[in-house]
Amino acid sequence: RGDRYRDALTCAAAAQTVLDLNASLLLYGHHEPVVGAQVIREEIEAYRNALVYVHDRVVEGMNAGKDLHTLQAEIELPAAYEVGQGYGTVCWSVRAIWENYAGWFKHESTTELYAVPQKRIHSDLVELAGADALLQRARDKHAQGEPEAALHLLDILLNHDAANEGARTLAVAVHEGLLADARQFAHTGNFWLEGWLENRIKTLRGTHTPALHFK
Repeated sequence: RGDRYRDALTCAAAAQTVLDLNASLLLYGHHEPVVGAQVIREEIEAYRNALVYVHDRVVEGMNAGKDLHTLQAEIELPAAYEVGQGYGTVCWSVRAIWENYAGWFKHESTTELYAVPQKRIHSDLVELAGADALLQRARDKHAQGEPEAALHLLDILLNHDAANEGARTLAVAVHEGLLADARQFAHTGNFWLEGWLENRIKTLRGTHTPALHFK
C-alpha cells in the first residue's frame, strides 16, 4: 500500500512457521483472536500460497522482460488463493515485490535519475495545449471509462492552477467514481484506498490543493 517494503518470501516463511505450530488459537496484531486449528490452517495456508503465487508471477514476468505496469494489470489471484484485499491489493503487492528486487529505477527514462520532477513542466504543457483542451480530453477519458488517464490530465491542470474550478469539479467526480468502485473492490471493499479517496475528495472540495500545487 505504498509504505515500507515487506519481503514476500520472508512473510511466507513466517506463515509456514505458524503452520508448523499446529496452533488452535491465533492472536493477530489486529482484530479478534482466531480459534480452531482447522480454520487457522486454512487461513494461513491461503495467505502463504497467495504470497508465493504473486511473488513467483512477478519474478517470472521480470525475467520475461515485462514492465511493472503490465504485470500490475495482468497478475490476479486464483480463486483458491483469494485471501481478501481489504487493506492491500494484488496490484500494490506486485509493485512492492518488483521494487524490492529492482529498486526505484524503472529504466524507462533518464529523468528518473535526476531531481527534477515531471510536474516541473506541467505549466508548459498547459500553455502549449491549452487548459480548455486538456480539460475536455480529461472529460472524454472519464466518459470513456478511463478514470486513471483522466486523473493524469487533471494533475497537469491542477499543478498548473490549483484553483481551476472545472478541473477540480471533474477531479471530484472521478474520485467519487473510484471510491464507489473501492467500496465494492474484491467483494469487501478496500479500507486504505477508500480512506485515501475520501481524503482527496475533501481536499478537492476545499479552497486549495497543496498536495497537487507546484511552484
